[in-house]
Amino acid sequence: MNALNRSWLRAVRISAFCIFLVIFIVMVRMYASLLTDYDPEDSTSSRLQWAFPPSLLSVPYFWVFWRLRDISDAKRVKKALALAVSWGSLGSLCALGATVATWTEKDWLGTVMISIFALLQLLLLGSAIKTYYGTERKPGDLLTLGTRFGVIVLIAVLFAQVIPSSSFLDMEHIEGSGADALRSINAAQTEYAKRHRDKGFASSLEELGPPPGAALIDENLANGRRYKYCITLTPASPDGSGHTSRYSLTARPNPYGNRGRRSFFCDESGVIHYTAADRAPTIHDRVLP
Repeated sequence: MNALNRSWLRAVRISAFCIFLVIFIVMVRMYASLLTDYDPEDSTSSRLQWAFPPSLLSVPYFWVFWRLRDISDAKRVKKALALAVSWGSLGSLCALGATVATWTEKDWLGTVMISIFALLQLLLLGSAIKTYYGTERKPGDLLTLGTRFGVIVLIAVLFAQVIPSSSFLDMEHIEGSGADALRSINAAQTEYAKRHRDKGFASSLEELGPPPGAALIDENLANGRRYKYCITLTPASPDGSGHTSRYSLTARPNPYGNRGRRSFFCDESGVIHYTAADRAPTIHDRVLP
């Protein structure tokens, strides 16, 4: 290989290793968080199982980095470059899609981080293509590249079949909606207290809801419903001047079971606690990370 190809080859190796490192660090942090908050009664064990497949996505990138350490075998180099092209294509599409999603949600920190990951994927893809087509043509090159893309298609089909049918992911979505409901009500209560300094916090969800309420939460939430959760607002007794300075909120799955197990509790502090047991949550339960 000439000097130019060696330069592009180094770019392939460096970008592949950086991508592997990013995925590996994210997975380690995810596992550490899940193990720290492990609760055998809830879906933590399922989350641990589902966290494993994404960690396997780092393997092809490390394989590319490792295989290209020795370029004396042209056939071996081409196979590694074909793998880099296929996984770089998949990674670029996924990273760019995630960047658009975080940008739409105005998650600026997430957008910056995923954008950097997308640039690494594009660097890997571009340098791998440049190096691959700079090598001598051999019979079977198209088959080598095609089989790598074929594996990508099979993986995509597998995930498309497995992920939508996962009751665990459905539970994650439902439980997340319960916690989000409490966050929304907390934010509404803060705004309500600012508007009614003489009264303090609202004493019912209806007061926060559509007119004649303050129009700070939607109708379903004002009725104590959010997806599969029942929401309850319990105000503390007002002081002598009728000012309510404390309240508590609970969100319980209805029905309790495979579709949702976590019950949530919070007060005016905004700190959310949860329990996976089939009972009312309290301030003494675990804090939601």
